[in-house]
Amino acid sequence: MSRTHRIRRLLVPLLPILLLLLAWLGVLALEQASRLGSSEFWLMAWMLGFVVVLPVAMVLLAVAGAAQRHRHPAPIIPNAGVKIPGVGQ
Repeated sequence: MSRTHRIRRLLVPLLPILLLLLAWLGVLALEQASRLGSSEFWLMAWMLGFVVVLPVAMVLLAVAGAAQRHRHPAPIIPNAGVKIPGVGQ
């Protein structure tokens, strides 16, 4: 197993924990901003959109891309011995 593969196997279980921690800190910051007023709340919500939501979206898109790369597409050409419909007409 390569070094990169080993590091990835160690970090993957930590990823959901770190994302939940980041989201929890975002909720705490949003709650404190809501106590200060409406404009502070919306400013904090806009900032958290970049600080929390974008990193989470990047991770989720990376996971979806990796899952798609590992999916094997259906074969176009059937196995040997199977007639292909419509050929030779």
